[in-house]
Amino acid sequence: MEHIQAHKALYKKARELGYKSLASHIKKTGPLKITVSKMDFIPHLVKIIVGQQLSVQSAAAIWKRTEIILKNNKYKKPNQNLDIKFKNAGLSRQKISYINGIIFNQDLKKTTRRKLKSLSSEEYFNLLISIKGIGPWSIEMSRIFFIGDPDIFSILDLGLKNAHLKLFSLKNYNQDFYYQFSPYRSYMCLFLWRVLEDENVTI
Repeated sequence: MEHIQAHKALYKKARELGYKSLASHIKKTGPLKITVSKMDFIPHLVKIIVGQQLSVQSAAAIWKRTEIILKNNKYKKPNQNLDIKFKNAGLSRQKISYINGIIFNQDLKKTTRRKLKSLSSEEYFNLLISIKGIGPWSIEMSRIFFIGDPDIFSILDLGLKNAHLKLFSLKNYNQDFYYQFSPYRSYMCLFLWRVLEDENVTI
């Protein structure tokens, strides 16, 4: 199974490179699985938007209310009544604007998980980057937690940076450093998040 292979490969590579603390952490933690979202793509993207720049607890509370609104949404275009519901759920004006741009996007409505998996990394990026509120970090999170891509490292993720600093120095926090762990960089993300004791990372 992939997660078992990833654990063995990352532990072996960390030892080969002399990263003793990382190797010890990987060995102690044991195999970790990527938890792929069971949601449709649009609510999945909305959940990412909701969670931006919020604590895990705040994001979870706001998402719970937002998810109900999405499930009951019968509108065909943005409108004031829907915006009021989002505001009452705890969303800022900016995030409401972003969410409207996602839930009423016709290209996103037509896509499927199968279609998304068939896209190249560049095609996937180009599909989403044009949508207001969706940046490189959001795209990377969706590739890990919606597509299940095993080889993504999100250099912009603050949690990964903080975990890296616990094990290494800031000067080698870059994509080149983590290319060493390809083709299992998404699993490396899971192990690094676990350094911060964030045991239930999923989007």
